[in-house]
Amino acid sequence: MRERPRAILFDLDGVLIDSYAVWFHLLNQTARELGYGEISRELYRASWGQSTLADRDRFFPGHSVADVESFYQEHYFEHLAHLVVPGEVPEVFRWLREERIATAVVTNTQKSLATSIVERAGAAPDVIVGGGDAPRGKPAPDSLLLASRLLNVEPEYAWMVGDTTFDRDAARDARIWFVGVRMEGDLRVEAVGEILDLIGSR
Repeated sequence: MRERPRAILFDLDGVLIDSYAVWFHLLNQTARELGYGEISRELYRASWGQSTLADRDRFFPGHSVADVESFYQEHYFEHLAHLVVPGEVPEVFRWLREERIATAVVTNTQKSLATSIVERAGAAPDVIVGGGDAPRGKPAPDSLLLASRLLNVEPEYAWMVGDTTFDRDAARDARIWFVGVRMEGDLRVEAVGEILDLIGSR
């Protein structure tokens, strides 16, 4: 295992929150109200974790990315009954701050919405990099490299914690150590709280 990280970058959906069902219902609401067909669970599963641009291209080609982002922003919180927030999230960020390990949330979700979700989860990152902040979203490495620059930490001293192949591919292209949540990576954990065990806090 690499040395103790100087920064940890966290994906949002599936890592700090479980919003899989939220997005399924939101995407289908978007499709209905913008005049598109139903998005099946199989098609949704294959697209999980992609950017808003990719959502637009795949599901809503007759609308702009701004249209889709605006709809997401307006209607996301109507589906909070499906949102699950792990109770250990605030503890993880509190401990990392005490240990002077820098933190970022790096997500393909637009930043305005991501900021609200991060706050609701009780996370307290130093930086949030959302969809549109970097030239390309994950699986490109751009947003991870941007987060590293904002934190003033070289990529080789950072970890990326994610739960999709988009996260893993982005981390590998950025040459950042990848910790998979319920998936294979350079390291693997089953829940975000286990990050503290890896670093040696408990």
